[in-house]
Amino acid sequence: MPRPPTKAQAIGNAMAARIVEGELEPGAWLPSERELARAYGADRSTVRRALRMLADQGLVQLRHGSGAQVRTARKVRRAAADITRQVGAWRGFHVSAQQDGRRPFTRTTVAEVEAGERLASRLGVPPGTRVLERARVQGVEGEPPVQTATTWVILEIVERIPVLRQVDTGPGGLYSRLEEAGHRITFEESVTCRLPRADEQETLEIAPDQPVLTLWRRAYDQDDRVVEVTHRVVVGDRHELVYRFGSGA
Repeated sequence: MPRPPTKAQAIGNAMAARIVEGELEPGAWLPSERELARAYGADRSTVRRALRMLADQGLVQLRHGSGAQVRTARKVRRAAADITRQVGAWRGFHVSAQQDGRRPFTRTTVAEVEAGERLASRLGVPPGTRVLERARVQGVEGEPPVQTATTWVILEIVERIPVLRQVDTGPGGLYSRLEEAGHRITFEESVTCRLPRADEQETLEIAPDQPVLTLWRRAYDQDDRVVEVTHRVVVGDRHELVYRFGSGA
């Protein structure tokens, strides 16, 4: 049975929720140690441990003699539909980051790999099938990465669009190349939340107890065939995902 959180963890989690949900905005000062101790029925040493946990997660900065201040770096406000259109030379993360007034970056590696059982199931191919993997780390300049995004494309598609093997696939990236090749793409995406793996902690510069969103996206062509799968791991407090809906009326 999982161990219950310590008092310090419980206080840290409660304050983290207030920060992530926007109740405490960037630049705001947290209540004093004395006030937090009184509010949560804890001693000040426990409150200090909670504040250190928040600092380790990158949520606050501890100012000697002044207290704890919510870090001023803004979340990237990401429109879920940013992959469906090309704006200038970009789609996806770069579009939302630029529209938010930020300067985005992407670090990409490309390799051919064998699909394991889980990935093969998502792609609709037999396990062990070789596929093209495009792994990216993305963020905004001057700040830690916001997300990793790994895409796998079936080789039949890659053979028809060989530029997909290049780091730079041209304006609009992968989805623009698919459209140019005659594919009409629709997307399916699922979202969950969990704690990060060790490699994700290192890449994204986060603590072991800092939650991440995990998103699996499948791209279908006009024949309802999966042509591409993308897995994103997003730092929850560095990212705001926005969906827009309509009745169609």
